Amino acid sequence: MGAVCTDNPAENRTDVFIPRAWLVSPIVTTTYTARPGELVRVNAHDPVTIRLPPAARNVGADILVKEVAGEEEAIEVVSGKGPRVARVGAPHVTIRLVSDGATWIVL
Repeated sequence: MGAVCTDNPAENRTDVFIPRAWLVSPIVTTTYTARPGELVRVNAHDPVTIRLPPAARNVGADILVKEVAGEEEAIEVVSGKGPRVARVGAPHVTIRLVSDGATWIVL
């Protein structure tokens, strides 16, 4: 599994780090629904909309949206119900989102 365990006597504990593999999307050029733990690769030659799953069912989950083609059209990130979470138009931009259980937060 690749877990790393380290003794931490100063804190009287054992620290365990479990690396996780990201899901990786195909290169997205239109509307796409992201999954928790996914790296969404976007070619924003034309405007692209990324829909997010419900925040309530995904507490602590994160999603990365990355413009990979050097294009400048808008990438709009919306919650499942439609309200805009973020809107960015820049080449190679990265948007990181984390669910707090109530909403998706842009970091």
